[in-house]
Amino acid sequence: MRIDLERSRAMAGVLAALCATLLAGCEANGAGGGVAIGEPVPAYAAPTLEGDSLALADLQGSPVLLNLWATWCGPCREEMPDLQALHEDYRAAGLRVVGVSIDQASAGGAVRTFLDEHAITFTVLHDPQGRITRMFRTVGVPETFLIGGDGRLVARWIGPIDPAVVRQTIDL
Repeated sequence: MRIDLERSRAMAGVLAALCATLLAGCEANGAGGGVAIGEPVPAYAAPTLEGDSLALADLQGSPVLLNLWATWCGPCREEMPDLQALHEDYRAAGLRVVGVSIDQASAGGAVRTFLDEHAITFTVLHDPQGRITRMFRTVGVPETFLIGGDGRLVARWIGPIDPAVVRQTIDL
């Protein structure tokens, strides 16, 4: 009986340590860690579908709506028309909408086909290694970040965006 009690205590200690480790990565605001509002975003760059490279630093001075997505993600596909509308409505005011596909390298053709079929004209980067997910400590896709012209995070949305909320945040 003594062995079972010791084993139970040891298991409880292991479970407590595991829970503490998991909870340490979460923030009170539910953002799951990562870049905090008001902090500079990581120095991120990736190739466009055309093979050029684009760095967030290249866009300094302009606000950026950065969206992480994948062709296999249903909610990502559904929010693309909303992102395109935001691009069309705010590009004259200087907002840059940038999508980052985390699809596998072999899916480059599928990404391009999806964008063409849905008349997506904003800049799309391709990051098959998912470097952005580690740099921004994302929860999953879709995930969207509003970056101010000064390179600091203004807002973060986990999951599909609500275009009205994004517009309200941009208009502030």
